[in-house]
Amino acid sequence: MKKIRVFQAFKTTNPAPRRQSAGSKRRIVPGFFPKNLGTILLFLLMLPYLITFLFGNVREGGSGAGEFGQGAGSYEGTYFVDNLTALGNETVPLEIYVADQLTRSMEEGYEPEAAKAQAVLIRSGLMASLSASGDNSGGREIKVADEDYGSRPLSELALDAVSQTKGVCLMYQNQPVNGAYFAVSNGATRNGEELSLNECPYLKSVLCSRDFLSEDYTGIVTLKESEFWRSWQQMPSAGKREEENLKGEPEKELGDINIWRDSAGYVLYLERDGKLVNGERFRESLHLASSSFHLSEEKGDIIITVKGAGHGLGMSCFAANEMAGEGKDYTEILHYFFQDVTFTKFE
Repeated sequence: MKKIRVFQAFKTTNPAPRRQSAGSKRRIVPGFFPKNLGTILLFLLMLPYLITFLFGNVREGGSGAGEFGQGAGSYEGTYFVDNLTALGNETVPLEIYVADQLTRSMEEGYEPEAAKAQAVLIRSGLMASLSASGDNSGGREIKVADEDYGSRPLSELALDAVSQTKGVCLMYQNQPVNGAYFAVSNGATRNGEELSLNECPYLKSVLCSRDFLSEDYTGIVTLKESEFWRSWQQMPSAGKREEENLKGEPEKELGDINIWRDSAGYVLYLERDGKLVNGERFRESLHLASSSFHLSEEKGDIIITVKGAGHGLGMSCFAANEMAGEGKDYTEILHYFFQDVTFTKFE
């Protein structure tokens, strides 16, 4: 089974724009920085794809082609990504930026229909951030702060996936969805409402029965008991508002740690001696692959058994790849992971 690496955090807000210095220059680039002859040759080989992105027609694949609506009114037009980095601003065509992010978030060997699904989610998330900013009438630039942009040559798989889905976005009630995706689930995706993501009602829990086949499905982290409790003391406490989310009876692990889980088995909160810690903050503090974990103790060590990789919201990329291998097209894949959504193509 080929290993697939996916890097994508679920964010509901855009990174704050950085202030541009007076002497910084703005440049329009196609995701390409020629440093040597090999890079120049690679650019020439990929030039037809870049032309297709910027000027060509879309080839719509799969059985879902008939369900596309036309551009939703105020979203029509040509969009760019304004990337604010330490070196200054660079303005990138939206489709080029989608291809760059897709290249960085998967490996070659990914099924084409799964790559298309991920491309649509990346594009939809960018458009959702523009919508959240309140600028969907005259503005055509989406603000990001991405220091890793352009760090890898655009892959042929990503270029083709973006070309064949050019302008396609996933919509919920005429608004682009927040295109959440992650590497591999613990066997099911999470319900957004259980994480108080009420603005994302399309994020419902669905089964991913083949995710256990992934190389990243399980992992074990071992910490010395003293190291574990020292890390616990340094973790930030959840706020009063989060305490209101505690529902049902908690499980007990390590004797005196109360653990609340969501319906998919991911840890929502941990509590000990009055200190409440958010499950995702716990995961980040200990660098765990996911917040679906169990704690046990053995000979002075704390054993953390982890299932899945990523935040668990939206599309499991491993499951999507399995579905594509079984003949599902990208529209069918996205309809499985996102509920009550439609597709729109922006021209």
